[in-house]
Amino acid sequence: MFENLSRSYYNQGLRMAREDQIGPAVQSLAKAVCYHSDNIEAWNLAGLCCYRLGKYKTAEYCWTQSVNKRQEENAACGYLADLRKALEETAPCFSQVASLCRQEKYGQAAGILSKEICTRFDLATGLLNFLGVLQVLDGKMNEAVKCWTTVLALDKADPDAGLYLEDMEKRLSYKLLKWKERLFKKDIF
Repeated sequence: MFENLSRSYYNQGLRMAREDQIGPAVQSLAKAVCYHSDNIEAWNLAGLCCYRLGKYKTAEYCWTQSVNKRQEENAACGYLADLRKALEETAPCFSQVASLCRQEKYGQAAGILSKEICTRFDLATGLLNFLGVLQVLDGKMNEAVKCWTTVLALDKADPDAGLYLEDMEKRLSYKLLKWKERLFKKDIF
């Protein structure tokens, strides 16, 4: 009975992930492994979804659970190796970004985050949300909006990106920037 419940929640999580609803997919996959902790597919997919959200320690935990259950012919072995290598290689960059933020050098922090970290972790929503915040702090609102729009394309259920975009639309400076863009588009032949 519990294995059937686990399979049902796994299928629900898989469907949600395919529909770009990553956050809710993780919740369904968590239920799947609660009902049957040996559900390797659920552990692996939960890890992939957490990775996409930028929750790397949770992804590592999921894949470790999967590998502990079965090592042979388990994709989680490769996922774990790649994740650990990427985290090790980018640790100095994360530290540098944190240091630059403490110094209020948001543009430089955004540059390092974008070039050295985001490219290494393949469009993680958590990183893109953070990049958008840094870009707003650096006065680059259009770039921030692009980040958050990308986040919502990856995870339609991302609560942070939705709030950030909603807040941005309320800002007078953003409204003026959009008005200016529309005005100049009309003047161009």
